[in-house]
Amino acid sequence: METLKNTSRVIATELRQAERSINMAQRDVAQFLLTTLDATEAHKLSPAISLRTVRATLGALNALADGQGQMAVRAHLSAERAGQDLGLDATAWGSGSPKPALATIEEAVAA
Repeated sequence: METLKNTSRVIATELRQAERSINMAQRDVAQFLLTTLDATEAHKLSPAISLRTVRATLGALNALADGQGQMAVRAHLSAERAGQDLGLDATAWGSGSPKPALATIEEAVAA
């Protein structure tokens, strides 16, 4: 049972890291959009020049938001349900939101 708890903690840690990566990617893509728009304005370029880049960047943000929804809603809840079905308690996995901080999980796995 102890190895199951450890595996659960590793899965929870990896899930949180994936969610964090998506958040960081959204931030980076949004920053790229702002930089593109600022450059267009600073150099007095026609917005038509950057239109394709702006549309593609907005598409990327939309895709990342969809991915975040898949991870935060579907994968997160599915993994939590699986842990509960396996008999893991709140100490092993945690229940409800938000999950314990990543540092807390990493410390528990190391122990």
